[in-house]
Order: sequence, then structure tokens, then C-alpha cells
Amino acid sequence: MQLYFSRLQVESTRRCNQTCVHCCRGNAQNVDLTKEIVDLFFEKNSIHTINTLLFSGGEPTLNGFIIKYFIEQIIERDIDVDMFLFGINDLSYNEEMIQGLNKLKKYILRKSNYKKRCPGLLMISQDQFHQEANPEVIQKLRTLSYLSPIEKVITPPDRILPYGRALENHLSTQSPNLEGLTNYQKNYKVTEYQGQEYLVISYQYLAANGNVINDGCQSYDLMDQYVLGNVKEQSIAKIILKRKK
Repeated sequence: MQLYFSRLQVESTRRCNQTCVHCCRGNAQNVDLTKEIVDLFFEKNSIHTINTLLFSGGEPTLNGFIIKYFIEQIIERDIDVDMFLFGINDLSYNEEMIQGLNKLKKYILRKSNYKKRCPGLLMISQDQFHQEANPEVIQKLRTLSYLSPIEKVITPPDRILPYGRALENHLSTQSPNLEGLTNYQKNYKVTEYQGQEYLVISYQYLAANGNVINDGCQSYDLMDQYVLGNVKEQSIAKIILKRKK
């Protein structure tokens, strides 16, 4: 069975170089996505397409090697990717991460044969909670065609996720909602096309510890509580189909 991801979010690390009071993750953890977990992820899963590939953390630049390695595995296996998207806090620069993203951009453009669009977006997190971006880092990033405009924004309470430190500090007007973590059915369907069976996944979160999670917009504690399975032990298809029974 082949996998078709509408969105795949990959948590490169749970480490961070800030302690923002509005962070939905909670306290940072000394956990990195490893080469071993990435290898098992690709070995156990036959992936046809990733429409949107997202990288997250923690702070992704703190484990840029694994982002580059993950991208290299996609290219080696000739997996279709339509676009990539993620944000960094711009306090640190990681050359390996940028090398990987540049490879992914060229790969997507070559496979799509569509040269008039940029297939990626790298955003700088700059609001009232984040530290000011490092000017030297910004200078290095300004050559990237996929860098979004860098501007200071104000995040209103209704846009702050009510988990982790944001919940502890009463910074969000939203109420916690576990439906995204527990409603397994809405994210997955099995379909057949030209004699091939596909598991179509609207959204999947791969945590740095290898856990497969239904919703990544939560605190680390909640995500680890509502784990579907772990790619070190089973393929995503087996994890999901077992849950659907």
C-alpha cells in the first residue's frame, strides 16, 4: 500500500533556543529526530506523494542536518513533493538545512517542470513574544527566493494556541480541544487508483522521537499522551489501519 500525504509535518527537534511565554509546546526537550528514525520511516513506508512538507520544532535550525538528510531520502526515492513550508526564529543559521532546502527546491521544479513559481516558503517568526532576529542570519537568508517578507507582527490572543506555556500564562482566548488528537477517522481513507491501493492521509505529524501523531498543534505532553504508534516499530499503514478497525 502506498501513502499519499496531503500534509506531512516532520518535527526535527524538540530543542529550542528561546523560552517564549506563548509557546504551545511547553518546555523544550533534549530530543532530536535521528538518522535511524528517518531511515526506518522511509524503509517501512512506501510513499508516493507529499503535497506539502512541513518541518517544525522546537527550533528547526538546531538540527539542520536531519532536515537535509530527510530531503535527500525523498530525492533518492523519487517521491513527488509539491511544496515545502516552515518557520524559524532566526537566531541561528544552519548551512546544512539551507543546502537541503535548496536541493528540494531544485528537485520540485525539475519534477514539476513548472519554472514560474517558488515551491517553498521559509518564514521568520517575529512577533511580540519572539526575540529580535539576528541581523547576520537575516543577511545570509536574504538571497533565498523562498524567504517570506520579514516583518514584525502582533499575534492576537485568538490566534494563540491554548496549550503549553500559553495555557499556563493565560495568553489565549481559545479553549483546548483534543478532537484533532483523538478523531482518527477524519484524516485517513483508503482508495484505489489504476490497480494500486493508496492510504490517503490529509495530515500526519512525525515527532522527533518517532511517534506518529494525529495533530501537531498541541503541547509535547499531550502529543505523547495520544500517540497512534511509532515508526520504529510499524509502518504508518499498519498503525492507521489497526486504529480504523
